[in-house]
Amino acid sequence: MNNYGQHFKWPGANLDHFYIYFVIAGIIASYLTYKSNSKYKLEGFLLSFYFLTGNINELLTIKIPGFSFFEIQPLRLIYLLLLFFIVRKTLLSKEKLPSASKRRTPLFMIPLALYITLLTISIGVNVDDVGAGDALKTILESFAFVIILIGLKLMADQPTYDLIGKSIIIGAIVTSVVAIIQLGLEPYFMRIGDNRPAFGSVIRSNGIFSTEYFHSYFLIIAIVWVFTTVKNNLLKTGLIILFSIGVVTSFMRMSWIILALVLVTYLIFINKVALEKILFAGLAGLAMLLCVTIFYYQDIVNSAVVKDRLTDSVGGRKGYYGMVLDNIHKKPWLGYGGLKNEVYYINLLRITGDRDRATATTGSLHSGYFSSLFEYGVPAFVCFTLFVMLSAFYYSRSFHNNLYFVIPFLASIIFMIGNLTNTFLFLSYVSVLYAVHIGMGMGIHKIEETKVFHSKTEYLK
Repeated sequence: MNNYGQHFKWPGANLDHFYIYFVIAGIIASYLTYKSNSKYKLEGFLLSFYFLTGNINELLTIKIPGFSFFEIQPLRLIYLLLLFFIVRKTLLSKEKLPSASKRRTPLFMIPLALYITLLTISIGVNVDDVGAGDALKTILESFAFVIILIGLKLMADQPTYDLIGKSIIIGAIVTSVVAIIQLGLEPYFMRIGDNRPAFGSVIRSNGIFSTEYFHSYFLIIAIVWVFTTVKNNLLKTGLIILFSIGVVTSFMRMSWIILALVLVTYLIFINKVALEKILFAGLAGLAMLLCVTIFYYQDIVNSAVVKDRLTDSVGGRKGYYGMVLDNIHKKPWLGYGGLKNEVYYINLLRITGDRDRATATTGSLHSGYFSSLFEYGVPAFVCFTLFVMLSAFYYSRSFHNNLYFVIPFLASIIFMIGNLTNTFLFLSYVSVLYAVHIGMGMGIHKIEETKVFHSKTEYLK
């Protein structure tokens, strides 16, 4: 079914744990879908299962013999299904669509369309370096991102969106519990992908994800769902504490910063919680952190987290960013089309001394913004940045009228800040989360516009 070696960097992985959980997740997704009032049961079920299984669902990938490029992946099934859904809703539907003059397209869709156009041209110009297979894959992934976004928008179905939210919260409970087990009991329990050190002999927790940052960003988005949709204060507090612990187990600096920003933004600017209460909670958390620091001082000082911070010079991310700025003038308009080229190879080999990094077999430029600049040129970088910023601005104006818009707003903030130190371009797990949430936000806008239209129609009668 799959090349398991690419997912496990250690011997003795217990696949039974994964397949037992897939069965459990399938049962949960079936139950949630059955109990929901979603108009789109099949799409809702697949999205529910996808979010319940993190990206350990990559183990369900089926390779087609003789076709190395084509694989049956859970995510590909989703965007193919959403593509058929879009065709059904637009070309085959008897429902009369509003005229183009009456459709309100968010401004952020314009730079997105321009970015994909520039990306496609850049890859076409540099196809000899990129390779036909990688070129086609990248272009298809960019269109798949748009398919997910538009598909979720066209659903315009609140019960389907609620189903997705419940699945994310339950998935977050699972990944938090798995992360705690990985940190304190068995580091390789249900682990796929990375096994990066934290401190001493402790390994960073991935939960049910292949990397610690997918795990932590998923949990932060789940916290936003809890804030917005869970009404029971005791349950809400318990879930937020559990998910925050899950984020801490990732030992990822940027996710800790984003978690703090999301909590402060929601509590102070959205929910208007008294500042004294937040300060008290912050001081209590700081006191606990100091206690842990005192007990584990030597381990923390010698940890990979601290060493990464202290050695973040030319051999780290600053070196990558400097390399981009030093070389983009050679191809400013359309960039290099990707990372597989002579300029990237020579510079990354000099910076890291790692041939796998230099050949782009592993790693990236550790920034979505610098990646878009180097790979696709200055205009594409501007369009990508505008797209991300305008989506956050668009939803920042809406949540005062409907609290549901807090979810796509904070998802946009997470994506915008996360791309400072990680590369989330299109179909990475975090990019899929982003596409789903801004698509849902557009769908909620569509629902509200329909309600206003019907109320005006009733009034005129």
